Amino acid sequence: MPSMHSKDRQHRDLEWALHSTPLVGEGTPAFIWPSSTWFANLPSLPRSLNLPAPKYPNHFRLGHHFERLLEYWLNHQRYFDLMAANLQINQDKRTLGEFDFLVKHKEKVAHWETAIKFYLVYGDNENPFHWFGPNPKDSLGDKYTHLINHQLPLSEHPDSIKLLSEMSIEVDSALCFMKGRLFYPFEQFFLEEFLHPSIVNPNHGKGWWLTTSAFTLHFDNTRQYKLLEKSYWLAPLEKDIKGESLDSISKRITGPKAQTASLIAVLDDDDKELSRGFVVNENWINLASSKSLHRDKLQR
Repeated sequence: MPSMHSKDRQHRDLEWALHSTPLVGEGTPAFIWPSSTWFANLPSLPRSLNLPAPKYPNHFRLGHHFERLLEYWLNHQRYFDLMAANLQINQDKRTLGEFDFLVKHKEKVAHWETAIKFYLVYGDNENPFHWFGPNPKDSLGDKYTHLINHQLPLSEHPDSIKLLSEMSIEVDSALCFMKGRLFYPFEQFFLEEFLHPSIVNPNHGKGWWLTTSAFTLHFDNTRQYKLLEKSYWLAPLEKDIKGESLDSISKRITGPKAQTASLIAVLDDDDKELSRGFVVNENWINLASSKSLHRDKLQR
């Protein structure tokens, strides 16, 4: 089997990062929210290139992996000119913000803000604040608000303008490069009842979620399963790793080392992915419930 950081896996992660549909489809008009077509038409890289493996595999951070793949791609294609990456803006000895990428195209410079996010709905499907991350402290509503109020307008801050002027750079626009998946309650997923917030791209990547107690009620040993480390959260599996039995997976997601939310892939007989979803425990449910109630009180 290919290793975690095989060349093929890295290329499939990059292809997914580039060509999968964006998570947010229509954001505030002050910024660019690229269409699915825009992403689909981005140029690929030759398979002969050796893409960067995660820098610190024992301390893997998905956001860093996503950004490093995109930076490598920007440096090795001819369509865009990467002018700067991870450019920090400091104010009074503290970091005000960071430009993920400054990209030149057709004599115009755009600030690209990147994000890779995964959210599960708990409550009102149409309310972005009811879509929570594997860590329920994070929500789609919170991330979107932070993007439009802080991250995307960064080039308009006086300290940013000063630094960019010293670099002879003038930013013309801000673009959100946001990818990820939304995870629906199991029944909604298999009935294809994909009600979602208005800002979300209708063709977004989708998965399901279940509680640990419901997992074994909905699946059986006719399939193989895999508990996915974060290094496998981007591209779907294609014989990357061998599956396990339902009993084996069930013990892992209920054991003392189990995560609050565990991402599971369902595999066919050839170890190719059929679907993926989060299995969450009571702690996740309680945190998501508490946060959704708090948000609802604020919105009244």
